[in-house]
Order: sequence, then C-alpha cells, then structure tokens
Amino acid sequence: MFSPFAGAIADKFNTKKYLIIQDVIRAIAAFGLIFVREIWHLYIIIVLIYLSTAAFTPIYQSAIPKIFKDETDYTKALSLFRIAQDMENILSYALATLLLLFLNYNLLFVGTFIGYFVSALLISAIIFPFLSNTSGEKENNFSINLTLGIKRYLSISELRGLMFLNLAVSAGGSMVLVNTIILVRSSLELSEIAFSITMLIFGAGCIFAAIIIPYLSKVMTASRIMLAGSNLLSVVFVALAFWLILFDFIWFVLLLAWFISGFGYTLLLTPIGRVIRRVSSVDEFSQVYSAQFSLSHLCWLFMYPLSGYLMTISGAPYTLLTLAMLMVCSNIIAARHFRC
Repeated sequence: MFSPFAGAIADKFNTKKYLIIQDVIRAIAAFGLIFVREIWHLYIIIVLIYLSTAAFTPIYQSAIPKIFKDETDYTKALSLFRIAQDMENILSYALATLLLLFLNYNLLFVGTFIGYFVSALLISAIIFPFLSNTSGEKENNFSINLTLGIKRYLSISELRGLMFLNLAVSAGGSMVLVNTIILVRSSLELSEIAFSITMLIFGAGCIFAAIIIPYLSKVMTASRIMLAGSNLLSVVFVALAFWLILFDFIWFVLLLAWFISGFGYTLLLTPIGRVIRRVSSVDEFSQVYSAQFSLSHLCWLFMYPLSGYLMTISGAPYTLLTLAMLMVCSNIIAARHFRC
C-alpha cells in the first residue's frame, strides 16, 4: 500500500538517484539480517525491505517506457525485465533452497547485499537525463498525485481489465508459490531437491515465454496475449485437477503442468506495461505504475491465504478447480473491458 506514496513523490526527485537510494536501503537492510538476534529485529528489517521495494519497483517500471520509446524496443525491455523478475522471485527461491543444504544462511544474506549493491551500480551507469525532474505541465500536488493512479484505473476501461487480470495472475501464481511445497513434499513424498527442481521447471517455462513474447507481439495485441496466458493457466489447472482425481499422481505430470503454467503466467504478466503505456501519458507513468503495483499486491494478499486455506480443507484437485474457475471469471470480465 506504500507504492502510491512513492508514485506521488518520485517525480520530485532525480529518478536515477531515487532508485539508487532505494537499492542502498535494501542492501543495508539485507546485510543487517546477519546481526538479527530478536524476532522484532527481523520484523523491522522485513518491513524496511518491502517498503523500499514498493518504492523502487513501480518507479523503475515507469522509467522503462521513458527510456525505450519505440514499441518493439519496449516490448523486448519488458521481456528482459520479466526474466529478471522470474530469476529473482522463482529461480532464486529454488536456488536458495539448494544452497541452504550446503551453506550457512548468513552467506545468503551477504549474497543478497551484493545483489542490491550491484543493482545500484548498474543503475548509476544508465544515462537517462530526461528523467531527472517532473514535467512542468503536470500539477505537482501531493494529494492529487497520491490518488491519480487509482483514479486512472477506475476511469479507463483497459486498466479496469488489468485489475481483473491481476486477480487471475495471483490466483495462478499463489497455487504455485504456496502449494508446490505441499504437492512435492507431502503428496509425492519427495526431497527438498525435488522441490527446488520443480520450481526451476516453473521458472524455465516463465523464461521461455518471456523470450518469445517479442515475436508474439508482432501478430497479437497485448490484451490477447494476456488473455491467452490466463486461459492457458486455467486449462492446465483443470487438466491437473482431473489427473489427480482419475490417475496416480507422478512427479513428471507436475513438472509438465508447472512448465506450461510458467509459460502462461509470464504471457499474462509481461504485456501489462504495454497496456499502461498505451492508455497513460508520460507524466502519469509513476502514479499509474504505482497503482498497478498496489492493486496487484492487494490481489496477492488475498490469494495467498485463500490458496493455502483451500489446499488445507479440500485438497489439491478442488483447490485447482476453484482457482481455475476464479481465473475464468476474471478473464471473461477482463475481455469485456478490453473489448476482445
């Protein structure tokens, strides 16, 4: 919920310095994990990292379309951004699980510190002088900027469609991120390494989709790509649910389902920036991308516990079917807003 505040104030600062400061804050916080001795220390550091991430990510996303003005170049940049996000959110998760089998966890905190520090160095090397200050044409009022992004989402049909696709992607993603450990360790009774491999396969599907999206964008609109990805996720969940009901559950089936799910997940996520860019003006990017960040995380906040709760009370097949039904309903409403 902090990102609208970041969107409201970010244009008052030099974008490069703003992003570097957020990376430095996260680097210091990550390094501080080494010295945690009390639970409240951990809470403070986690809050600090997530606040800095909420301040960093939407402003970083809003800077990309300002740097890459050509639609083709911007689509390629979005694909690279998606690959980086998948490596951070999915592959690093699996890799950390593997490394913890052999290394002290403090070394992972040092690695995180180095990662944020390298990010700050890379940003410092980027030349984007036209992002230094807000446009003179825009009213620089904090209260107006704070709610501008949400107001744009409520007033523009395509952005309202994105709101429902945020629900669809969180429904699909929460099943993978919350319940894969249960499917692998409890249902299949496999090892922690098998869990890491399963997440890596999902990440591989994500990266494969990110690579081909620039080519798909030449023949399909952004909205159709996203709806295709969401529909693919729904079909995979239904197919896996019926397999679990009718046949023996084997690891290969889960790996195949998760690879295809990763493919659909990234098809759904990656083109969001193209829709925002098309319907928003340049001086609104910070606020609209911040609104997207907040609304998407609100959906995740709802779907994470729901997915885990459904898995606990009804099992995997009915959880998959429920989430698939939720995605289908979201797709239908989103398609109406996209006029597909």
